Amino acid sequence: MLSMGLFGTEPRYIRRARAYLEEARMAMLEHSMAAEHYQASADMYAERARRLEQEIATWEAKKNGVEVMEPVHEAPPAKHAAQGRLEPSRKHALPKEKTSVGIVRAA
Repeated sequence: MLSMGLFGTEPRYIRRARAYLEEARMAMLEHSMAAEHYQASADMYAERARRLEQEIATWEAKKNGVEVMEPVHEAPPAKHAAQGRLEPSRKHALPKEKTSVGIVRAA
């Protein structure tokens, strides 16, 4: 009897609007969860790109005659310090190149 009284007073378009509202809220929740998943994937790939860039830079530095030194673990790391330090073994230092980390998208 309660449901008849509740739905009997509402027009049909309001009942449909309520159903559409619930559907929209569920879709919003699902897309929110998917966005969190894709953001975590993007963060993971950005970290992977950073590690690969560092590995390539280390190899190129060794190839060009730059001595690669391991970071000192006794001192606390500086805020702007890189993971490893590069010390030139020749008079000429390598030019500094700004590298960026991008997001890789799969097909």
